[in-house]
Amino acid sequence: MLTACAKRDKGYVEDSDPEMAAAIAKAQETLPQFWQGFDQRAHGESNFVLVVRITDKGRIEHFHTTDFERRDGKTMVSISNAPKIVASVKLGDRIEIPAADITDWSYMRDGKYAGMFTMKPRFKHMPADQVEAFKKVMADP
Repeated sequence: MLTACAKRDKGYVEDSDPEMAAAIAKAQETLPQFWQGFDQRAHGESNFVLVVRITDKGRIEHFHTTDFERRDGKTMVSISNAPKIVASVKLGDRIEIPAADITDWSYMRDGKYAGMFTMKPRFKHMPADQVEAFKKVMADP
């Protein structure tokens, strides 16, 4: 299975990696926390991002998405980065995404990012200075 950045990005970790699979499961399990923050913004939450998995002809790529809309049990998002592997979406596309394809989420609260679960499994493949920079902005590094 071909995935985005598998060779180019030192921090890339396959979805099937046990730590990454656990991080994705944690992100999905805590998705109600994301939606609560998004809907209420009780603590000035901002910079909301959902990371979604797009599968196209056996190839997988994860995208940051913004401009969310939930209605009638459906989630609509806008693709926020250009594809590198899949051809079924492009930058700016507005698509419906099943909850099962949401692989991470984040938002800013009190100067730190909540969520970002899939970042932690990548730390072991990243330069130490990059890891430290991420840890400084994460609510739960």
